[in-house]
Amino acid sequence: AIEFTVTGASVTATYTEPTANADATPLADLAKTNVYYQLPGGTPVKGPDVPASRLQGGGVISTQVTVPVIAGQDVVVTFWATATDTAANESVRSTEVQRRIDRLAPGAPS
Repeated sequence: AIEFTVTGASVTATYTEPTANADATPLADLAKTNVYYQLPGGTPVKGPDVPASRLQGGGVISTQVTVPVIAGQDVVVTFWATATDTAANESVRSTEVQRRIDRLAPGAPS
């Protein structure tokens, strides 16, 4: 499971690396994981490469992604992650998660 915590326009993704290949065999060549995000109507954006904790995976990862939501905007952003092996084969997307990024100022007190 992937957890996404929003603080302003910064999102922290926390997840456990995979330990098995798509065919359920033990993983022995994990190179990195990646977090992607997509703004409504936009194209997917890849966050920073996160080097694997070890070739067999299983490490608990926490990485930060800054989403370009400017002051005055309120958007629902879609996030997911993938894993890539040492031969550059990228997995399918994890389950997508949507998070609201609210950069709207509150109204003035009356």
